Amino acid sequence: MGDSSPEYDPDYARFSAEVRAQLKEFAKDEHIFNSSSSSYDPADRRWSTYVTDATAFFAGRRIKPKAWRVHYDRGLCARLALYCYNLQNGTAYDFRYICQLHEQNRPSFTKSFITCEAVNPADRSTLFFETCVKHIDDQVTHVPILWWETHICRVEGSEEADYEWNDGAVHDYYKGEMPKWLSNEDQQGCYKVKRSEIEDEKNGWLSLLTEFAFFTKWNGPLSPGEIEDCRPLIIQHVVVETLDEEGEKEPSDKLNAANAIFYISFDCAEDPTIGRYRAVLRKTMDGKPGHMRLEVTCQSV
Repeated sequence: MGDSSPEYDPDYARFSAEVRAQLKEFAKDEHIFNSSSSSYDPADRRWSTYVTDATAFFAGRRIKPKAWRVHYDRGLCARLALYCYNLQNGTAYDFRYICQLHEQNRPSFTKSFITCEAVNPADRSTLFFETCVKHIDDQVTHVPILWWETHICRVEGSEEADYEWNDGAVHDYYKGEMPKWLSNEDQQGCYKVKRSEIEDEKNGWLSLLTEFAFFTKWNGPLSPGEIEDCRPLIIQHVVVETLDEEGEKEPSDKLNAANAIFYISFDCAEDPTIGRYRAVLRKTMDGKPGHMRLEVTCQSV
């Protein structure tokens, strides 16, 4: 299951600032990016949790392909949803760019409806995906734990989605306070990901998790554009912890388990400070199509 993003561009910071300013002015006039009106959010209507939500996807501003990086934080959301789709469907679509974005802000979270283009690396065919991701990174200046929750990732034009997260389907082992970094002794019962697996293109989503970790560390002190400018990130070690109930036949099966805790150490060559990090990421799934939750903590070492 791959994940890709446009190549690093040293001129991005200047371009990002210019386009963000333009989009901010557009949003003031058109009231498109954010709306507190429940009529924009089908999930808030007092209907069944199975809904059609074409209005949410069609209400957003269309974003030119070359400008999607202005929305690096929203690109992370779309890529997480696509990772969920790939994991559930055995596909390997790579994210290309955001086509359309619509959002609703709530007091405690933001919900992003994103249409994106993805490519099948096997034959270079493309598809458009509709995603909905609930997240809290807009609501605070800086906190040690951030989370994202995907509610939709489907091929464009699909009619129904189930927004309601089934917390009862997730084992208590994956709930509560975030785990601490494992000692060498505690890692004995976990799977230590091989270097060849880290570098394997089909595990490109490991780099995505690392980007979420770095974003969590610097969200607030740095803008999304400044965070992106610190790429690339260099993964050093990955350890995966799961319950024995995940149906794993081989230790390496932990890598693609539906529910897992990842311990990732990585470096950042462009880091504004010391450049070495340890991250704990807890991924859970409730079994519904398009549903994945990611909780993240990250510390410099």
